[in-house]
Amino acid sequence: MDINEIEYSDAASHLVWGGDYDYYIHTPSKVARDTFLYPLQTGMFHYEEGMLAERNRFDSFLIMYLRNGSMLVRTKDDEIAAHEGDFVLLDCYDYHYYQALEPTDVLWMHFDGNAARAYCDLIHQRQGLAFALRNPSYALNQLARIYEIFRNGERIREPILGKYIVDILCEMLVEDNGVEPSRRREQDDIRRVMSYISQHLDEPLTVGELASVAYMGEYGFIRVFKAQTGYTPHAYVVQARLDTAKYMLVNSQATLKEICAACGFSTTSVFCAAFKKRMGVSPLEFRKRSGARRDETTAVTAGGSAS
Repeated sequence: MDINEIEYSDAASHLVWGGDYDYYIHTPSKVARDTFLYPLQTGMFHYEEGMLAERNRFDSFLIMYLRNGSMLVRTKDDEIAAHEGDFVLLDCYDYHYYQALEPTDVLWMHFDGNAARAYCDLIHQRQGLAFALRNPSYALNQLARIYEIFRNGERIREPILGKYIVDILCEMLVEDNGVEPSRRREQDDIRRVMSYISQHLDEPLTVGELASVAYMGEYGFIRVFKAQTGYTPHAYVVQARLDTAKYMLVNSQATLKEICAACGFSTTSVFCAAFKKRMGVSPLEFRKRSGARRDETTAVTAGGSAS
């Protein structure tokens, strides 16, 4: 089947396809649209030299794996050549173009979901439009598995499909190919600090202490930590303390005083004030709303301390 110069009202400028291709379309359930990442189309295409797709908009994100050959890939902001063994990740909500520079076989999938853009933006920031993974087998196997489920007419289990897509995207995120050695060291240093924080929440955790764990000066550490995590060190520590406190409120019988000590808050009043500012309710109201049950009653004074 050939498709030549098909016009779309606003979804695409034109497509020029030919050769051999095999594809499947999936309409996700409302539950999947609200909850998971989900595939929309998947297929295996063979592009002859010069075949192309050019669209102004096609509401989805696209992963392509070049089994062989090469392609020119273009967006409104970038242009790159992708080669055999490369993955391509495109935001199809905006202008995109790809053309085979030689005979090329591509395994591909259009997908979407509530978290899809966040994944796509972060991968583009770290990897660009087209990239090779040092060990592509796992991501490629998950992409191929999605295609095979539709090709073989297997039962569609949307949570599993969503997991496969997350697996692929996470493999692209953890891959550090092309990262400069100095930046890779910074990433490792910050991961070490994040681990240190989780293991020492009951301690003061000053910026100076955390900077020393990363073997950095304080000002440089603050800059690098913010770039790597999106938080300042202080904000990250507070968030880690509150996340742990929320878990303890719902999943343990600990008193406010015990939670305060375990999470590193100086006093229960400081803890209660920080919790209410972030969550909009007091710790005990949060526990009550979350359905947690306690064997004893904890009295809280007006100042927020537990007795």
